[in-house]
Amino acid sequence: MENVTITPIVKWAGGKRQLLPIIKPMLPDGYNRYYEPFFGGGALFFDLKPKKAVINDCNPFLMNMYLQVQNNAEDVMNNLQDMEGKYNHFTTDKEKTDYYLTMRRAFNNCIDHKEYSVYSASLLIFLNKAGFNGLYRVNANGQYNVPTAHRKELHLYDRNNIVGVSKVLKKAKILTGDYKIACKSAKENDFVFFDSPYYDTFDTYQAGGFTKSNHKELYCLYDELNDKGVKIMLTNNDCEFIKDLYGKYKIKSVQVKRMINCDSKNRKGKEVIITNY
Repeated sequence: MENVTITPIVKWAGGKRQLLPIIKPMLPDGYNRYYEPFFGGGALFFDLKPKKAVINDCNPFLMNMYLQVQNNAEDVMNNLQDMEGKYNHFTTDKEKTDYYLTMRRAFNNCIDHKEYSVYSASLLIFLNKAGFNGLYRVNANGQYNVPTAHRKELHLYDRNNIVGVSKVLKKAKILTGDYKIACKSAKENDFVFFDSPYYDTFDTYQAGGFTKSNHKELYCLYDELNDKGVKIMLTNNDCEFIKDLYGKYKIKSVQVKRMINCDSKNRKGKEVIITNY
């Protein structure tokens, strides 16, 4: 399993796939349990395939999707096969768009009724693949409102990849909620990877965004974990506030492409990788 390549199931804002060649050489030499409190697409987790892990995100439908793939991968794939077949069978853009909107209404019905099921997990994957730029966005009423990407054809999943993802997820404790609570059990020689919401940029972590005060709280948690002997890596955008906040730790600046930005002119930027080891 360690030699099998698996990749994220969904595209997520701030995903780290492109940064893996930079991040991996910066990882600690060894650690016990792996923690990722802002999980998103989980690119680093799926690349490393840790034997013991705790993963968390505040989005309950995202984490339900991972739970369903962990425990009911075949059922999820059966749903995706059905959705893919129906979408690809349509011959006009209008038919495909109408089907997308039907699936979006179905997902919003799941949101309204807090339905955390195989079906809502499958809908999330469908919408992520068929929607514009892999966004997850909701309106003020909590309704998913991403428009269709008008794709001519969909390929929703790769069986070998889903099976591999399911096996790796079986080694993880999957949580939904506050990132601080997700780190409570971290001990000396554990490793925490904070792919944190970026300062002063758009994010989907919580309604109202991740504020300056939230970033200061995250820094306090970083300090607490450091005092416990936990190994920590944190990513954020390259700005004076973040560099000043984490000034006593090791900071590396890197150039990145932000592929999920709607405006192609704003897809380049600099990020920082902050470590305590």
